[in-house]
Amino acid sequence: MAIAAAATLSACTLLPLPLPAASKASEPPASAAPPERNKETATAAWEVTLDPIGQPVVADGVALVYTKGSAGVEAHALSVATGKELWTQPVHPGYDAPGNSLEPAVTRTASGSSAAIFLQAAEAPADIDTDVVWWTSPVAFDLSTGKELYRGRPELVSTRPFACDDLFDMCFIAFDEEAKSVEHWVDLETGEESGGADINELTGVFQPVGKELYAVEENGVEKLAHVSYGEVLWQIELEKVFGKGASTDLGWQFTYSEKLDLYVGSVGINPTGVDPGKFTGQSLSLNLRESTKTVGFRASSGRVLWTADGSTLECSRTMGLEDTKMGAGTALPVRCEYMDGYIEFPAGKYRGVRSKAVGYDPLTGDAVWESKPAYVYSWDEYGIIPSASHGEFLIAGTFFDSSLTDTHTGKPRGAGFDDGFICWKNATYTVPPNGPYKDEPGGEIAAGAQTAFPCLKGGGATLDFTYGALTDVTTTDQDMAVISLEGKVAGYKLLKEFV
Repeated sequence: MAIAAAATLSACTLLPLPLPAASKASEPPASAAPPERNKETATAAWEVTLDPIGQPVVADGVALVYTKGSAGVEAHALSVATGKELWTQPVHPGYDAPGNSLEPAVTRTASGSSAAIFLQAAEAPADIDTDVVWWTSPVAFDLSTGKELYRGRPELVSTRPFACDDLFDMCFIAFDEEAKSVEHWVDLETGEESGGADINELTGVFQPVGKELYAVEENGVEKLAHVSYGEVLWQIELEKVFGKGASTDLGWQFTYSEKLDLYVGSVGINPTGVDPGKFTGQSLSLNLRESTKTVGFRASSGRVLWTADGSTLECSRTMGLEDTKMGAGTALPVRCEYMDGYIEFPAGKYRGVRSKAVGYDPLTGDAVWESKPAYVYSWDEYGIIPSASHGEFLIAGTFFDSSLTDTHTGKPRGAGFDDGFICWKNATYTVPPNGPYKDEPGGEIAAGAQTAFPCLKGGGATLDFTYGALTDVTTTDQDMAVISLEGKVAGYKLLKEFV
């Protein structure tokens, strides 16, 4: 993970992972009917014409959303109540582009006010001779007023700003003069900045990959490290957790459960010994059973509890964990498993790929239920229709043959065709030109998050959202649900029964 690693393709681009499919051919009986969802059509209280690249973050009556603008990515702050634009600022995606999805980040100050934190383009210091173009400054703006709270000096910021320890103020990671990582902490109320071992004791090159979880590369070895309030609790070689060839450069997804003292994560694995940067320049087949793995390990010690070969969490990234055993509920978390098949390079085509959805016990990794394996033909065909949920259901199957599935049991959940849901489409943006180095053209297409559309249980688009569907999204505030769709951001007044 040297400086150039920021441009390395992730699982979304290097190893485009299809999501598993289910079939209705041998469905078990429907599970007990869940509480009836409100099927009344919801009308938007307001709509704003924008070109969003993902869902908003909402706090303090404000929705912060990233959009595509004429000069690049922009941050727009909208009133949750009215949709009125409160302020806007340009955003630079930084060295995390194009591999890591670009999404809004919000933190809180010590007094509890919300702040938007991101990067903006900056000029390199005059006394530094460098080939690097993407110099940026970390910035913070009051979420409600747009007042600038902090502007850092131009740096080679390697990781976009994030809330320190997932709570307050702003942290970011930058390269020092030896191209090693230094984590910085900024008190947004005083402007005081600290950095180095007092903030994070890790050495080498590192980046956050989960809650208090970092990927670290030093002397050619990649490790995972649990860091809490600046203290390194443990470090362990990534290959000792995930096996030979494992690398976060090939994509990662980690979830955390404080209740279970558990991390569950999946990373890409390179079983070929070929430099991944050369995959698209030669003819080879990558066995998908050998290129992914999911592992459960203790958050307090790093001790591996279980492994699941040929599996990934990428498919369930749009599902919440609140209602699962990883959160406060009883439903099962979901992973996806390849049964067989290959991805062919340089074409990036799939050959003979079958996959399935698996509901698993998070402490043992054991499969409790599985969908029937089905063929997947390309990365943008979804066996799990990417619908909003808190983890208690998924839409499983192909777009022409799917059903609503109860994640407690894996059985059809008994929804009617007039029930509405919220499905997602992947969103992209264009990376800034001339970078990150002068001899690189830039301008690649990079990943945002998702835009939403109203859908039925089969995954097919329908005309309008229902009030029942709006209960599935987490972007709610002050009795309103705010959602990014293609070409607009909309706010919906929730019914009293859902507030």
